[in-house]
Amino acid sequence: MLKTKLMGAVAAMALTAGLSTAAHAEVSIMYAEWLSSLVEPGIAAYEAATGDKVNAIKLPGDGYVERVALDLSAGTAADVIQMDSFVVSELASAGYVMPLDDLATNWDQYKAYMPGLLNVVSYDSKVYALPTDTDVRMLWYSKKLFTDAGIAMPWTPKSWADVIATAETIKAKTGVEEAFLLPAGTKQGEAATMQGFYMALLGADVPDGDRNRLRNWAEGKWIGDSPAIRRTLELYKTVYQDKQLASKAINYSTDIGAAVREAMTTNKMGILASGSWEFACLWDCNGVNLPSVDERNAAIGWTPWPGSGEPGTKATTNISGGWAIGINAKTPNKDAAEKLLTTIFDKGNFLKWTIDNRRMAVRTDISESPEYATDAYLLEATKLAADTTGRDTYPGYQRVSALVQQMTAAILDGASVDEVVAEYKASLIDEFGEENVMTYE
Repeated sequence: MLKTKLMGAVAAMALTAGLSTAAHAEVSIMYAEWLSSLVEPGIAAYEAATGDKVNAIKLPGDGYVERVALDLSAGTAADVIQMDSFVVSELASAGYVMPLDDLATNWDQYKAYMPGLLNVVSYDSKVYALPTDTDVRMLWYSKKLFTDAGIAMPWTPKSWADVIATAETIKAKTGVEEAFLLPAGTKQGEAATMQGFYMALLGADVPDGDRNRLRNWAEGKWIGDSPAIRRTLELYKTVYQDKQLASKAINYSTDIGAAVREAMTTNKMGILASGSWEFACLWDCNGVNLPSVDERNAAIGWTPWPGSGEPGTKATTNISGGWAIGINAKTPNKDAAEKLLTTIFDKGNFLKWTIDNRRMAVRTDISESPEYATDAYLLEATKLAADTTGRDTYPGYQRVSALVQQMTAAILDGASVDEVVAEYKASLIDEFGEENVMTYE
């Protein structure tokens, strides 16, 4: 599906995509500029060790995922490629990236990767990339607004009803419009799916098989209707229609990230459903202009996402994503590409980058290191990864995620849950065929 959808855009991008060819280098790599501090020391170490030059193709972060897919479909991508973990399965199923079987047996550091996080970058039981970092998701809250509203801290809600009640108190006592921001709408993109919808979905129903997922893996079908989907949409309806605990407008801000973070850091937002990166990103994602740890801890707190509170549901939920680096299946330089990949991920380089950039570790040799133990926030947040899962990144997931975002947008626009579910299921059937869509009773 990914290949089909992209081919129409390839011609228009051909000139730009052509820049990715490695005409004068034995091995090439393409990566987003924000990952420079991991990739570029690895390149330098590789060149020093081999005497060979690397063709480094550094690209802007905006539009990076689309650019990678275009270059791969056009046959002009680099040998080594940074990619978002959620597209790994589609790239692998299209034959664009190669499985890393040789690294699993020949590279001694491979065994340090956490198995659950390798699952995130797997397809059909094979690993296709190495994760650079991961994340977890939680509810962040403004300590000033909690104090002003008379809410006890640390805050440990046990159900969605607890979260709603707290947000109602914040709205009533402080007058802020954004009492609880549950990401919604098509402009929120994957944030609406992952930070909002999926985090609620995982705790909406009893953890029996795939009742809390978008895909039934045992049957090989997408889930068009289920109690979990309906309960999750009811939560959105409560937040945006019934209680009006957040505005529709903020989900369609010109720069949503900037608008949300400004609201949170200026005490105009009570509770934010987001991820572990916010301990830095609320102020500066580059980690440059950050207040001290003590100042940040005084301003914000966080708590795990609670389950719905329905009988038998999970107490807390989590889902993880992240970025990864893999190898172009069409590379003529497989050995060199593998050498560059393992040099970038060599413990010395990888540990320094993880610590300097306050990233969540994906390997035990880093998470158990003395350096990692000095960061109290990372240590606590990493505990949430013990019970995490990944998205249903089977080929077609991107389309399903887009439909999920449309469901949340419809709730923002005032639609009923019945209407939204009916449209969602019909769209899945139209996309994948009735035989590949199911309903949980």
